[in-house]
Amino acid sequence: MAKNSIYFLAVALATSLGAGAPAIAAGQSNPVDRVSNRAALDYTDAEIGPRKLDEPFVRDGVVAEPQLLAAISPGVEQARVQALLGTPARQNAREWEYNFKFRMQESQNYLVCQYKVVFDGQQLVSDTVWRRRQCQKLVGADLKGE
Repeated sequence: MAKNSIYFLAVALATSLGAGAPAIAAGQSNPVDRVSNRAALDYTDAEIGPRKLDEPFVRDGVVAEPQLLAAISPGVEQARVQALLGTPARQNAREWEYNFKFRMQESQNYLVCQYKVVFDGQQLVSDTVWRRRQCQKLVGADLKGE
């Protein structure tokens, strides 16, 4: 009986991967971090679809140096933001969203972080917001030289 159960699970998994199953189950919630994202700005979930799964970890984000983010502050023009950070992953007239990968010092692994730059009516930075507090702390520690 156990042999049949294992076979059934293997077939179900292969079928769902082959059919283009979404990367995130429909019922999962993704709460807003009220410390790093005070205004509860909306982020598009970073997802990957089924593909070769021989890599131990698949990450979506541009490798970045945390020092670049120190230059992004209220009053900076959109052109300067793009010159420093590149083209955003997603954007509208008011918000630019970036996906970055930062190397963690302890493990040398990468952490994918979502960062949003908010602009005012004059296309100047009015705020910057991290989706997760862990990313905010990681970059904050690097900027202070800790």
